[in-house]
Amino acid sequence: MSQNTSTTQKTNFQRKKPAGFLEDRGVKYYHYLAKKAGITDADALVAIDDLPADDSLCSTAKNITRFAAFIAFGIGALTTVVSVWFEWKYAGRLDTLLYYGCYLFLITALLALEMTVLFWLGLRTVHRLACLTGHHDGYDDPFLTDAYTAPNMLARAALEVPDPVIHYLGIDPLKHVPKSGLLFIGLLYKAKVLLSSVFIKFVCVRVFGKGGSRLGFAWVAIPVTGIWDAVVMYKVAREARLRLFGNRLARHIADEIMRPEFIYQLSPKAKEGAIRAVATMMVLSQNHHPNMLVLLSTLCKNYEIDDRCEYDNWADFLTLLNEVNARERYFILDLLSVSAAFDGHLSRLERHHLPQAFGEQTEIYMRRIEALKQALLNGRLHKAKQLCLLDFEPG
Repeated sequence: MSQNTSTTQKTNFQRKKPAGFLEDRGVKYYHYLAKKAGITDADALVAIDDLPADDSLCSTAKNITRFAAFIAFGIGALTTVVSVWFEWKYAGRLDTLLYYGCYLFLITALLALEMTVLFWLGLRTVHRLACLTGHHDGYDDPFLTDAYTAPNMLARAALEVPDPVIHYLGIDPLKHVPKSGLLFIGLLYKAKVLLSSVFIKFVCVRVFGKGGSRLGFAWVAIPVTGIWDAVVMYKVAREARLRLFGNRLARHIADEIMRPEFIYQLSPKAKEGAIRAVATMMVLSQNHHPNMLVLLSTLCKNYEIDDRCEYDNWADFLTLLNEVNARERYFILDLLSVSAAFDGHLSRLERHHLPQAFGEQTEIYMRRIEALKQALLNGRLHKAKQLCLLDFEPG
């Protein structure tokens, strides 16, 4: 690739808005944890084959996740106990204005404490998972913008901060999402954490609690809040595992499979098809999952890119599949199936459009996607690596 092309890609791959307060603090704390663990910038990325066996990886990842969920349950329950105790102790015994003023102050302070501890727990959990998969604080691809370095990606996962919108090579993953849907997604991200606790601790008690039953309902909020916090922490760890394992596989594909001798045998159309396979999946998945961008960026380092090309056009992708020979077509379909699994789920658009590309091999490729998706979600990295084989054969 020419120097000019590489520079152009790097320029295009920039986040439009800087990291927010939470992400910035999360990244700094992640760096602190890495330094405390004795990990330096000189540490090399551990090869997948040198990592523990899948059973060990899977078991350890699940234990980390369960421990974090258990602690989160305790945090949610304990902070709720205090507010419920206050209501049980002082309801009807203080002046109404004073009671509600103290109550609102108390639940606000407890909510702030709860969120702070949960964020701390989330960051420590994703860092433990990163150490498990051999990710190091200082190992990041200089080709990537800071938005998609390991600390940034994991900090956003831990803090449940949405990934930034990046239109790389003109690709718009949200082109099929209506603006009203985008607004709803944004509001949901901003309101989810706050409403989850406030709704349980305050709104439900006021709406559904009547007379003597109100305090009884308030006590129910203790386990309910704990369970909710445990579920949230479980989802944080699950997303972190998906990002870590997907990141390792993207690097494996770029460093171990897409070697110069492999790329040399591909025609220009096949190279273009590889970019289109990932780009179209980014659009059909309708999200900015970092695994997809990492995979796309690693491919673009080795291929000549035309900035005028509409790489995310599905109709053009289908046309290109008919312009390459059979072996190259199977290579592109292999990469398409890997890309479809990298974000851990299949969208409605993906399920509708993928059979158009897979044709007679639809069943076998869809089974491969499901197997790779489950391997990623369950922490079976070695099995996932085997399913990322690009061998010019059907399926």
